Amino acid sequence: MAVRQISLRGVSVHNLKHIDLDLPHRQLITICGVSGSGKTSLALDTLYAEGQRRYIESFSAYTRQFLERLDKPQAERIDGIPPAIAVSHKDVSRSTRATVGTATETTDYLRLLFSRIGQVVCHGCGRTIERDSPERVAQWLAELPESTRYMITFAAPQDWRDDVAGFGDRMREDGFLRLIVDDVTMDLSQTDPLPATAAKVYVLIDRLKAGGTSSERVRDSLEMAFEVGEGDCQIFFEPTGGDAQENFAPHTIDGLTWWQRGFTRTLRCADCEVDYPAPEPRLLSFNSPLGACPQCEGFGNIVDIDMDLIVPDPRKSLREGAIAPWNTPAYKHELDELLALAGDYNVPVDIPFGSLEERHLQLIREGVPERDFGGLNGFFAWLERRKYKMHLRVFLSRWRSHWPCPSCRGARLRPEALAIRVGGKNLAELEAMKVAEARTFIDRVEFTDWQQQVGRLLLDQVRSRLAFLEEVGLGYVALDRRLKTLSGGESQRVTLTSSLGSTLSGMLYVLDEPSVGLHPADVGRLGG
Repeated sequence: MAVRQISLRGVSVHNLKHIDLDLPHRQLITICGVSGSGKTSLALDTLYAEGQRRYIESFSAYTRQFLERLDKPQAERIDGIPPAIAVSHKDVSRSTRATVGTATETTDYLRLLFSRIGQVVCHGCGRTIERDSPERVAQWLAELPESTRYMITFAAPQDWRDDVAGFGDRMREDGFLRLIVDDVTMDLSQTDPLPATAAKVYVLIDRLKAGGTSSERVRDSLEMAFEVGEGDCQIFFEPTGGDAQENFAPHTIDGLTWWQRGFTRTLRCADCEVDYPAPEPRLLSFNSPLGACPQCEGFGNIVDIDMDLIVPDPRKSLREGAIAPWNTPAYKHELDELLALAGDYNVPVDIPFGSLEERHLQLIREGVPERDFGGLNGFFAWLERRKYKMHLRVFLSRWRSHWPCPSCRGARLRPEALAIRVGGKNLAELEAMKVAEARTFIDRVEFTDWQQQVGRLLLDQVRSRLAFLEEVGLGYVALDRRLKTLSGGESQRVTLTSSLGSTLSGMLYVLDEPSVGLHPADVGRLGG
């Protein structure tokens, strides 16, 4: 018969004195008692320790050396115990980079979701940018009017002038017979040399008619154009009327008028002439150099000099010591230098600091290099170069504060990552929402059939974790909220969500006082 309970016999861990106990499976069991009665000894030091120890022993010796080793509980026999997960107060990360989203793995699934189904929107003009493919170009060609002639080409590489004769030979060897050189068709089978002074050179792959060519031939020619053209393809086609002349570049090739339209596999905004990298999870991670904001390195804020700390009392004058760092005996000479040159630059030293004009403040900040006075900027730069000394590092920290990054404005990601959007919002905007708002937003987004198909599993994981966070009473917390700013009870419930949201089955969950910090009205929801 299958074991349906955990059997403890002769447990003697800490305050437990040779106890026997049976705990049924698939039940919510609460261990109560006065302080020192052995609650933690039973729950964590016995049940969790034994369940975790047995699970770890199932791994290879090589793997076990990287895992936490737990002592075997003192007991005569323990039967029917499954692999265990513990959620305790000490499990919460206090890293500056750790957020509610990263701790619950919601951010990881959102990164995957955005990289799979997100749309790139140019941050310059707001235009949606899509990569072209042979299938999409073939569909566009199929929509041209019947019998419209068109040519499939690709542009010659930029370094073709380095070896003009070699370029022509390579094209002939690859089976290409014609070029379009400065709007003149050139036959490569002829012996005429390719002019090195040509401004634009296109390699002609195929000449076709709309509606009169098999779709297989069109796709093969387009695939060759994208492959040999390093992801770019150029289509020349006969004028079709309408307003297309305003959207495509006109050419006169061999005396005939053609329009040109370019296609590319790269994410490029033609209007702003900006290339965007292909979406991938690393690009959407502020813990990766590929995605982190270059200025704040993914922290969302920078540490900079705070003038409110440097001048705590703007009612004081410069002579009275308004600049606090220069009031110390070690750096009083900086104030003496400022007072010595103040008269030459008409800087008033006996009026309140708050009444100084901007030009006076600029001199105080930037100094006068020709007079060997570096000002505040030079002074703190000097301290920065010597901050390997502990006392200077402590002194420097007294005058600094955290400010939102001026580049990403706290989003922690570089502009290329913020250009990827789902439902009109980028990842930073979605994570700035409260959990309840983010859950509502995800449910209301109208995904296309393709997005539903590709992102179905990821959407299920995101919705599941947001639902868990809301059920444990954290619907008011934003996903980008740093863990170190949470209370003890909030932090433990975040850890609880990451454990329960893992969709593991047959596990033993050991929770250490999960209701700590909860409002009494939310305790019932936690138990449910």
